[in-house]
Amino acid sequence: MALLLRACLCLFAVLVFVDGSETKLIVREDEDAILPCSLGAADISSRVFDWKKDGRVEVFIYDDGRYYGKGLSGQHEQFRGRVFHFPEQLKGGNASIVIRKSKPADSGTYACIFPHEQPERRAHVELIVGASPRPIITANETSDGMLLLCEVNSASPEPVLEWRNSSGNILPAEKPQVSEKNGSYSVVLQTTVTKSGRYRCVSTQQKIHHQVYTETHVNVHEGAAPKPVIAVKETKDGLLLQCEVYSASPKPEVVFRDSSGNILAAEPQVTERGGSYDVILETTVTKSGDYQCVATQKEINHQRSTETRVNVPSGAAPKPAIAVKETKDGLLLQCEVYGASPKPEVVFQDSSGNILAAEPQVTERGGSYDVILETTVTKSGDYQCVATQKEINHQISTEIHVNVPSGKKDKEELQQRKKHEEELQQELNEQKKKHEEDLRQVRLLLEEGKQQKEETA
Repeated sequence: MALLLRACLCLFAVLVFVDGSETKLIVREDEDAILPCSLGAADISSRVFDWKKDGRVEVFIYDDGRYYGKGLSGQHEQFRGRVFHFPEQLKGGNASIVIRKSKPADSGTYACIFPHEQPERRAHVELIVGASPRPIITANETSDGMLLLCEVNSASPEPVLEWRNSSGNILPAEKPQVSEKNGSYSVVLQTTVTKSGRYRCVSTQQKIHHQVYTETHVNVHEGAAPKPVIAVKETKDGLLLQCEVYSASPKPEVVFRDSSGNILAAEPQVTERGGSYDVILETTVTKSGDYQCVATQKEINHQRSTETRVNVPSGAAPKPAIAVKETKDGLLLQCEVYGASPKPEVVFQDSSGNILAAEPQVTERGGSYDVILETTVTKSGDYQCVATQKEINHQISTEIHVNVPSGKKDKEELQQRKKHEEELQQELNEQKKKHEEDLRQVRLLLEEGKQQKEETA
């Protein structure tokens, strides 16, 4: 380190003289900044030189062997314990200083002054702290290709990031994610590539004419398994986790793991199409927690995973079970919900959302409720059994399509027709009886008239 500093100082001693000139120094945050100053080859060990920032802030002063921290006071607290000179090089005219672990607040114009020289000798150094460090690149495989992430931290002024391919073309990228803290900027830029090759992330700070880059080579595997897709479904036994991996070659090994890394029991369903494989894996869990589906292709050293967190509701109604039975009146639909707490409201609905008439049978066991609901339908269509627990904002349903046999429809229509015919026949019989009664009354009247006539004669 001492050798490196001496090499830097020798370079600056050649470039900088105390003649009123100014140079620009750009460093990264947390790096040591060497501010150069020289009075040629003159011995300055018994002289006075003073470093100030922006014309007024006391940075460092040397006076015939005394300096801040050794016989002199008045140094600004910003620089206390951070600024040092080079005693062994004073006899060679070197008045340079080093600022340890520079920070953006150190940026500014520094003056190196020899106040007792005739005429006064001075030089200026513009220090810029926050030059973008070399970008950090990470690569992650996705279902769409290779996701490249470029990250630059603690840069000031704010840098502009670009992704470029091996031909130097700028690649389309997502909107950069920028965060600022105490004048320093951190920037993240993402892009997705679908071809193997060399890619470069370039960080540019135009205000300070600074540019730096990092290059990486990526291999995009054709046929590499994409990120698994996980779906979650409620069942009466718990939560059914379904993991799907499509168009992978060679065939991947797909497993479910719990948060402890244990492999869960599951039997994969594998389909092959033109050398590519689709894999579906299902397992049922009864405990809340983090679960991971992992797809591994050892032949190409490729592994992808997706993690999900599930909450198994405590007492939440499971998915209703529907049974269908034929009866002489139509189809009997029976819905069953077991082990639910709080007590669920269970209803049958037709395809229009209308609630069907039904009376639930409720049984309570240790705070949990079993509900059975039955209704009879005479028309084919879609029907749904819905269980609702408003107290825990939980609702779950099962839908079924039923076909009412046409013979039952004919029988129902025949019964209705027969009933109508019977009603008509009954009405005819009543009319006939009334007519016969009217005739009888007429005959009686005629008979009475005849008798009266005979009595009068």
